[in-house]
Amino acid sequence: MKFSLRILTFLLLVCSVPAGAAVRIGAVYCDSGEQAVLDEPSWRGAQLAVTEINKSGGIRGEQVELVRIAGNSTAPDLKKNVAAFLEKNQITGMVGLSDSDLALAAAHEALKRGIPFVTSGATSPRLPRALGAGFYMACFGDNVQAAAAAEWLAQAKGARTASIIYDPAFSYTRLLKSYFSKAFRRAGGKITSTLSYTPGETLLVGPAILKADAIFLVTGSAEDAMPVIRQLRSMGFPGPIVGGDSYDNPPAWMNNPAARDVYFTTHAFPAVVAGLADRSASAAFVRSYKKAFRADPDSFSALGYDATRALLAGIENSKDAGPKKVRAALASGIHLAGLTGPIVLNKSQRIPKKPVALVDASEPDNRKLQITPVLVPAP
Repeated sequence: MKFSLRILTFLLLVCSVPAGAAVRIGAVYCDSGEQAVLDEPSWRGAQLAVTEINKSGGIRGEQVELVRIAGNSTAPDLKKNVAAFLEKNQITGMVGLSDSDLALAAAHEALKRGIPFVTSGATSPRLPRALGAGFYMACFGDNVQAAAAAEWLAQAKGARTASIIYDPAFSYTRLLKSYFSKAFRRAGGKITSTLSYTPGETLLVGPAILKADAIFLVTGSAEDAMPVIRQLRSMGFPGPIVGGDSYDNPPAWMNNPAARDVYFTTHAFPAVVAGLADRSASAAFVRSYKKAFRADPDSFSALGYDATRALLAGIENSKDAGPKKVRAALASGIHLAGLTGPIVLNKSQRIPKKPVALVDASEPDNRKLQITPVLVPAP
């Protein structure tokens, strides 16, 4: 929808708290467009984190108010929405988004006003440097998930050659393509062919692509990947096809023939490494989520929950709820036992070191295989 028809295009949804709550945080999540399938679960996870802290007495005895700023999955829309909201509202901090280009646009508006921002799922490891102090990630970086895919293909699948097909329209896809290429070579493999494409167009696939042991297919969504997968199979490619966390849409893969021998990297939930939330915390989250939303949580639900808890921890550690004090508290360091892995953030480490789940698309809810890659390319 157009900006003028959506009341400045931002939708304000507020958690149930007493009027005039002293601590207000913004949650930036798309409610329409391609990113909504990832952002809606994250928004729900964020709501649960705030509900929990309010039930336990809030922060320093004050209840927390969570306000949603929504958009249509385009950077100009998100930028306008966040700017319009911040012109009229004072908040302590912001969380949100699952796309790097959108996070860059939205977080810039917050940070230039001194408001800290924690992204739940925007995975570009270049964002902290691009945006500067006050920006933090609750998710791993694309260099980490690309390295996990490369190492898994080389070690578990024995792939020695790989082709890359990618949509160049997004920072996310361009970065994954570059990081995978570096990581696969470090793992002893060879990239035999690289092809860019535009979703909706027929691929011009050469024989070199089809001769590779594996294909790394980087798209903006599972829906964009499926036509390419079907074309590759119709042309006789028999090997594994691997993608990133944009594939993480379990309903799209359920009982789908295109899921055969397709794999994707995504966020671990529940994570199975040291320093994470215990099983009882994960089980309680699942129960609360199902009760509140009548749906099963996914990894993006858990990311929204973890990111919001990270910001709340910064607010709790600060002397007051002013953005400047919260930024200082985050820079001083927080340690969080997250559902998606341990989250340790501070001034010099603004991306947590977390495991990567390697998922068979035929079993999209099975996150038991989790990898901490060794040969991670620099951002």
